[in-house]
Amino acid sequence: MKASEAPTIQHPSWNQYRNRIIAAIADVEVMMQQLGKGINSEVLTEEVAERLMMEIDTPEAYEALLKLVRATRAIAREGLRMTREEQGGQYALLLV
Repeated sequence: MKASEAPTIQHPSWNQYRNRIIAAIADVEVMMQQLGKGINSEVLTEEVAERLMMEIDTPEAYEALLKLVRATRAIAREGLRMTREEQGGQYALLLV
C-alpha cells in the first residue's frame, strides 16, 4: 500500500487502519525498550511504514503519517503499560 492511499478519518476502514498504526508503534516501542534506546517520531514513522509494508510515496503522505504517529504514540505506550501490568511484565504483540 502507498501512504498516499491510506484511509482518512472519513473512510469506513479508518479505525482498522488507526489500530494497525497503534500496534506497529507498540511493536517498535517494545523493540526499542529491549535495546535500551529511544526513538524520535520521524524514525518511528519510517519504522511503522516498514512494518506495515507501506511505501511513503509523497511528502504530504509522510506528513500525514507522521501526524498520526505523533497523535497515537501515547495510546500505544499506554496500551503497553497496561499489558505489562496485567501480565507481570511479559507480553507479546501481534500486528493485525
